[in-house]
This record gives sequence, C-alpha cells and structure tokens, in this order.
Amino acid sequence: MSRAIFISSCADPFILLLCVKFFQERFYEEVDKCYINVNNHAQVPKEVVRELLGKLSQDSKIHLIYHPQGIGNGMPVTEMVLLSQEDNILLLEDDGFIYTPGVVDGYFKKIESGETDLLGSPRYSYGEVADAAKKKYNLDYSGIGDRGFGWWPNFFFAKRTDLLKTDLDFGSKKYPKGEYFKELDHTFTEDCYTDTFTWASLQLRYMGLSIEEIPQFHASPTEMEDKRDGKMNWENNKTPSYIHGGSLSTSWNGYLSGKEPDVSNENAVRELETRISWWQICSDVIEGYEEFKKQYKLGIVTLVSKGNLNDKRIKAKYDLYRNLLKI
Repeated sequence: MSRAIFISSCADPFILLLCVKFFQERFYEEVDKCYINVNNHAQVPKEVVRELLGKLSQDSKIHLIYHPQGIGNGMPVTEMVLLSQEDNILLLEDDGFIYTPGVVDGYFKKIESGETDLLGSPRYSYGEVADAAKKKYNLDYSGIGDRGFGWWPNFFFAKRTDLLKTDLDFGSKKYPKGEYFKELDHTFTEDCYTDTFTWASLQLRYMGLSIEEIPQFHASPTEMEDKRDGKMNWENNKTPSYIHGGSLSTSWNGYLSGKEPDVSNENAVRELETRISWWQICSDVIEGYEEFKKQYKLGIVTLVSKGNLNDKRIKAKYDLYRNLLKI
C-alpha cells in the first residue's frame, strides 16, 4: 500500500524546511510521496518564497502547491486529498517535527495490517458540540492534556478513501441554532463553532471506523517543569519521539513583525517564550535566506525586549528542544 504525507505550511521558510529536513534525513524511505501546500498568509517576501519553492522542487518525492495568499486551514487538506493517489496519508502541520526514524512506518503499519483504521491525537473541545459528541460516541474526556471528540490535523494517520467519504470540509465549522446533525444525533439550541478538522473528525467517527489514540506531544509553556516532574510530554520519564511546536505560524507578519504580544498572565508569557525558542532553533538550523534571516532574528530580539521576556527560560527551552531533536 502506498503512503503520502500532506504538509500544510504558512510559508515561513525556517519552520517548513526544518519539518522537511526531518522527512528527508530521518524517515524519507518510510513514505512514497510528500505533498506540501504552501499558503503565504504570512506574506513572506516573494524573493524568499521563490528561493524556498526552488529548493523544495529539487526533491522528486515532493509535490508542491502554492498560494500567494492564505486560503484557510481546511482547503489545503482538501486540495491534497483530491490531488493525491496514495492509499494512506499522514496529515502534518509544518511545525510538526518527526525526528525519530521508524515512528511513521510503525503507525502506517497499524493501518496496513488492519489493526486500526486511523490514528489521531484528541484535541480539546467544550460546549454543546463536545457534550453531544460525548453522549453520541460514549467518549471519556477525563484525564490530563487535550481531551475531545476531534483530532489534531497533525500526526494524523488515515486511509485516503475514508477522507474522500467526508464532505471534504476540513476547516472550522458552524453548527447553526435549530439545525439537526445526524453525526451527533443532536439539534442545536444555539449557534456553535468548532476548530479546524473537528467537523471532519465527527464525520469519520460517524462512519464507525476503528480508532487508536496517539500522543500529540504539543510543546508546553511549562516544558521544563514537566520534564523535571515526569509529566505531560515526559510522562513516566519517557522521551517524546516527535513534537508539535504549536502556533509557530504567528512568526512573520505576526509577532516578529510588530504584533503586540499577549503578556497579560504568566501562562501567556511562557507560551510566547516557547514559540521564541522554536523560532530561534528553526532560523539557526536552516541555512540561507540571509537578508530575511537578519530581519527575522531582529524581530525575535525586539519581541523579547518588548514583552520583557525571560532570556534564561528561553535558552533553557532552546537547549532542551535542540537536544531532543538531535540537531
């Protein structure tokens, strides 16, 4: 059975190329094709995009799609599902870093052997939709970390034929007041909304597929303390084999371009420091783009100063993640 990766990207060259670096160096032979949908909602300069696309196009396994403007989070997945021909797919966001050989192969084999139909990481949800899904599918939202009826569109493994059975809307969703949804056996009492890929998740659940939950290993504002205490990503003192940087698309045309940071509480501060550690790693590891890199790194320095962020905590996370990635 053939395998493909679908990567959705905001066009930040440093984030995307680190993701692709791991694909090319750590698990290249574990998949047959890599589709990359680059949506320049970050408005990275044209000359940078030109260099980025030129570099990616040199790899015969990579199929590129480019949009000069953002087209949302769901449509890129729709395009890749329709363009591809492979049997089984892995959805990956460009800040999803798989640095351990064998992980992708192992998860795909679970589908190929018939052990399960899909593998995904639950995504936190609440409100009327979550309550209805919990009742309909007898779900358990208890426990630590993300719990919900939907899955992250990142480190998500499934059969392409199952995705084609959905309405191909992989974006966010409105559930209008008074409308009945058979996928939930529920009529809504008020307008409700869910995030990217959650509506598709409901459709997949409704198909009665067998499901295996896998970790998301989402980078945390309290990563250092979690590692010290053996919690979350480091539960039972185990080391995560891949990691989701988390909201790194807020770099260029966002916080690194002058957007005011939220530093209203300690969690927000530490969340921002986590992202900065990743932006530093990505821009340090990936070569080239020298003029753009100067602006990018100046944006990091300015953000740290403007937000009065803690350099020592950022450096500690930087070191932790670089050691984890083995780069």
